[in-house]
Amino acid sequence: MSTSGSMAAQLMRRQSFPGASRERTWLISSLFTMFVLAAWEALAMAGVLPAYIYGPIEIARAFVELARGGDLAAQTGPSLYRALSGFFIGSAIGVMLGLLAGVSRVFRDLFDLTQSFTHPIPKIALFPAIAVLLGFTDKSRILVIAISAFYPSYLNAMNGALGINARLLWVARNAGASKLRTFFQVVVPAAMPRALVGVRISLMISFVLMVATEVVGHSNGLGAGLMEAYRDGEYGAMYAGIVAVALCGVVSNAVLQLVVRALSGGRHAGGGGHG
Repeated sequence: MSTSGSMAAQLMRRQSFPGASRERTWLISSLFTMFVLAAWEALAMAGVLPAYIYGPIEIARAFVELARGGDLAAQTGPSLYRALSGFFIGSAIGVMLGLLAGVSRVFRDLFDLTQSFTHPIPKIALFPAIAVLLGFTDKSRILVIAISAFYPSYLNAMNGALGINARLLWVARNAGASKLRTFFQVVVPAAMPRALVGVRISLMISFVLMVATEVVGHSNGLGAGLMEAYRDGEYGAMYAGIVAVALCGVVSNAVLQLVVRALSGGRHAGGGGHG
């Protein structure tokens, strides 16, 4: 068999068994993670790491103690409320305006300068200014998170709408579809894979801003717990809080993918493309 024939056969086998490829990827990723954790634990047990850097087993014990004491649940509730509220508000507005900007040159030009000017600003820098109006409250924190979640959703939805195959729009127009029907039945489905990539990025950014806003001002939540543990020298609780934030992000991302698959009939997972 020629080289090209062999490559084609391999490609066909991979396409025929996508589940096997996913299992192999999962296995490789799991083995690598276990190797990193084992090496980390070995260095901690050997005393090579500084005293303030705990090993995985010690962090796991601190996490369990924090969970048993009820502190973890008390901190996670307010944090999830802020992160998810800001995420839903910011990403929903971002996707809606992004799709409109993708199909309307006037709409796109209207927001272009404002978007270009405000996007580079670190959104946590807006927190003190917003707090002047709303105080260091949940409203301020949710607003900062929503602003941060807006931009990835907006830009990816707009690029998704701009990248639609012109033939699809041409066919819709020739079939006599109205602009509204073309938007909802052609533009939205075609732009959705790219838009969902932006939504996933917005979700991760929401958790980053959740922690950042909670460490500023008097607050509760995982971010405030992290800072308090750092000030008190309770490094076990500090690392346990970091693990809790990571788990919240991973679980939220997994739930988002399941919802996307359910709504799209398994066509989109929002996992491809570029942010």
